[in-house]
Amino acid sequence: MTDDPAERQWHEILTNPVMGFEPRLFRHLPSDPRCLLCRSPYRAPFGPILRILGYGQSARYPQLCRPCFRHMDKNRGGSEITVTVLFADVRGSTGIAERTSAGEFSRLLERFYASVTEAVRSERGVIDKFLGDGVMALFIPSFTDLADAAHGVRSAQRILAEAELPIGVGVNTGPAYTGFLGGSADVASFTAVGDAVNVAHRLGEAAAAGEVIVSAETAGAAELDAAGWSMRDLTVKGREQPVPVWSQSASAA
Repeated sequence: MTDDPAERQWHEILTNPVMGFEPRLFRHLPSDPRCLLCRSPYRAPFGPILRILGYGQSARYPQLCRPCFRHMDKNRGGSEITVTVLFADVRGSTGIAERTSAGEFSRLLERFYASVTEAVRSERGVIDKFLGDGVMALFIPSFTDLADAAHGVRSAQRILAEAELPIGVGVNTGPAYTGFLGGSADVASFTAVGDAVNVAHRLGEAAAAGEVIVSAETAGAAELDAAGWSMRDLTVKGREQPVPVWSQSASAA
């Protein structure tokens, strides 16, 4: 653990799901969706009341309420924590683009982004970034009540189940520097960097269309049942040793 007070505070924010009075109160109020930090609900019956009191979704970052976004933007930073990272990529996007008009391909990608965003947010994850024909998402312990790996796997399965395009998904769990980072409020968001992110990216690249590949670390943290999953060692670019992984096709999910 770092000696930096700001990093220690960020470590608590990112790993403790019940910090402060507000989360302990708001988490018992219906209904989802809600702020990832303070758990204030956005929908009726209590959402409209809390909006009057100054809560409600931030226009800049809807997964946070207005007070939480202002606090995060004012105190940007992060800490090294264990986080679950998901990469979802469209397979054969170049060929799809060649067979369709630019407008049609753009609409296909927009629906892909919307579908993945909903699958991630329904599991309390956050979209880190869109990468052309891919998406990176994070599942942070405090946001998921410490079940980040399980939420990441369920999100991956939902992405494949609802996919309109051929998609491969990779999920990895491990240490990464994670936090609310960015040069200004316009670009600030939750992001993560480190080897765990790189491995998740490689797993996403290795996944075939309609396949999710999760690392052994994710499988263990999510307490996956081996039924319906295949286990193998995967050669990953940039790694000398093969990476033990579990894989599942969309039909087996």
